[in-house]
Amino acid sequence: METRSPSALAEEWIERWSPTEGSAGGKVEASVLDGELPREQPDLCLDAILEILGRIDTSSPNHLLGVLAAGPLEDLLTYNGDVVVAEVDLLARRDPGFRLLLNGVWDSRIKPNILARLAKYRNNPW
Repeated sequence: METRSPSALAEEWIERWSPTEGSAGGKVEASVLDGELPREQPDLCLDAILEILGRIDTSSPNHLLGVLAAGPLEDLLTYNGDVVVAEVDLLARRDPGFRLLLNGVWDSRIKPNILARLAKYRNNPW
């Protein structure tokens, strides 16, 4: 897999998942952030997620936030939660937008110890 910058990954992901006129949003093909990146490059994945958060509305649940929560962040916590949980904990503590994103994650595949560590931030699921 070629390595791209978090900024380039964010731009591609937002373009693929942004609603366009006459559609509900989301193109047919997924981005690398929706597939291999959460499994193979957790740090780059988290950096790209943060880059996306800096570019989208994080004031309330919305389409892009939902896709980001139930896609890349959920996959990252599922496959590499042990690797990123300390940083995710810190981000959730400091950033209300990240905390909102974390509340949109579906937790059925995430290890119980990861969920337990992040439970204090996940009190408002949407």
